[in-house]
Amino acid sequence: MEQDICDVTLWLKEKSQEHSLLLWIDRHYFYPGPEIANVKVLTVPKHPEPLTAMARDAFVALGYVIENTGGDTYGYPLCDGHHSRHEAIQAFARIEAALRRWRSA
Repeated sequence: MEQDICDVTLWLKEKSQEHSLLLWIDRHYFYPGPEIANVKVLTVPKHPEPLTAMARDAFVALGYVIENTGGDTYGYPLCDGHHSRHEAIQAFARIEAALRRWRSA
């Protein structure tokens, strides 16, 4: 999951040209599989709603289920942001490919 969070973060930064964004993921304590309780993009001072929708689509395209069951959740670690340009390009390509497959299915 850490790799997916970083890849989606890098992809969002490239798509939006918003380099100060953070991707916040809430997970359920008792669902260790591909379930996410919530995805939220945090930016200052812009409105992150469109970016949050993009992030949700990216995680669904990667095979996650996003559903808040109302149970206890915890914030999953953020992407540390220490990536090379090459890693950012790879992340962008990976997420774009996943979205193309998901949209065509």
